[in-house]
Amino acid sequence: MEKKYRTGRMGQMEKINGWIKKIMYRERFIYLGRTAAIVLVAGLIGLYLNRAGVMKENILMVLLIGVILTGAFTAGYEYGVIGAVASVLIFNYFFTVPVHTFAIMNPDDVALMIFFLIISFISSAMTARFRRQVEIAEENERTARRMSELSERFINVTGTEQITALGLSYIKENTGYDAAVRLDERGRDDQPGTEGALLFPIGGITCNSGEIVIFTRDRGISAEQEIFIRAVAGQMGIALDRERIYEKQEKTKLQVEREHLKSSMLRSISHDFRTPLTGIIGDCDLIIQRHVTEPEEQDELVRDIREQSMWLTRTMENILSMTKIESGTGFISRREEVVEDLVYEAESHVSGLREHRKFKDSVPEEVLIADVDARLIVQVLVNLLDNAVKHTKENGVIRLNVSYQDGRVYFVVEDNGPGIEPGQEETIFGEFVSLAGRGPDQKHGMGLGLAICREVVKAHGGEICAENRPEGGARFVFWLSAQPAGQPVGMEEEYGGTDWDGREADHTDR
Repeated sequence: MEKKYRTGRMGQMEKINGWIKKIMYRERFIYLGRTAAIVLVAGLIGLYLNRAGVMKENILMVLLIGVILTGAFTAGYEYGVIGAVASVLIFNYFFTVPVHTFAIMNPDDVALMIFFLIISFISSAMTARFRRQVEIAEENERTARRMSELSERFINVTGTEQITALGLSYIKENTGYDAAVRLDERGRDDQPGTEGALLFPIGGITCNSGEIVIFTRDRGISAEQEIFIRAVAGQMGIALDRERIYEKQEKTKLQVEREHLKSSMLRSISHDFRTPLTGIIGDCDLIIQRHVTEPEEQDELVRDIREQSMWLTRTMENILSMTKIESGTGFISRREEVVEDLVYEAESHVSGLREHRKFKDSVPEEVLIADVDARLIVQVLVNLLDNAVKHTKENGVIRLNVSYQDGRVYFVVEDNGPGIEPGQEETIFGEFVSLAGRGPDQKHGMGLGLAICREVVKAHGGEICAENRPEGGARFVFWLSAQPAGQPVGMEEEYGGTDWDGREADHTDR
């Protein structure tokens, strides 16, 4: 491949040299024309001054000015020399005795012409050098301005796709060539469309990011274009390096935050598990040591043990579910389930729901079938109901309403508690976010319940949102695809629903 690249490169350079020769050939005729015109004008002015009686020494100064102008309006020392020689011949032919011949009789005229040639050669050299310095300065200024603009444009762009797109558009804009970026150098020989193209490495600060492919269409590129393309490649490499460093920093930051959250979770587990475990052990000791003899008191202790155990079980299920979700592995096992069975199963796992609260539920009369993971959907409902219990006082009102419309089953959990703090409707679905509030068992939550609800519902193709009720309290709404019994269960893509009275409702995240 390298050999092919070198051969193609040599061919392109030969074509470039041919084009340069043609351009220089045309420019040579232009500059020669300018030289002839300037010398001619200077000679005509000299003839006019000669008729007016001006001394030939002064006429020679006019011709010298013409030589200087020739150097200024042409490129190179050689045109000044040509103009000087032509001016000497004109001076000899028209202004020295004998006139209209090239013979020289006066030695002073020879000295004047030799002096003229020396001065002309020096002035032509100085003029050509000055002109070249001006051209170099202008070119450097243009290059610096272009490089500065290029650097500024790459500084303000982020994202690998945006960086590469900017580089390609900039090359197209300034060179007229189409280009492509290949960030992975593997498989160079496998990629089509690069035969005969020019390759420029994208070199960054830390590593080589890939290469730019220039499709020249067998026209070749100039030296200036090559310098510009390499500059673009360099700026692109720096920007890509910056992007990689930023991504690494973000990953490190996220990892640190995650480790911090894990530590917080472990501390929370140690703290929150201690209270129910202490209660369970205490109740068991009372029963074992027979300090409680009355059947009613024993039943109360057993119910307390059960409630504490159920809370521990739910907490452990949330932790395990979040672990599976974060691992990225498939954690859903779908089966067709009866929606009503899921609802009643969830209600039976929430302690304090009926004993300490005024709970009302409503489900459709028709049998609804949903293709879901029953365990996870029950966990979602349990978490939402448990959250409602936690944030309502005793004898508070909690409602669970299930409705069906257009291939979707809607679950709405409402309470008359303090509601959601404004601006926190989306934040509460984050991990380890535990809002103020305790249930009848005086236990805080782990801050995982609502986060698990969101991930589980999303994994089932549904949506979940939270909002405050106008009359006070919070409302949580989520939907899943479902169908009446006997119809196939399909997945929906649009989100809509109805309120309690059957009117259209827009349950969107806020």
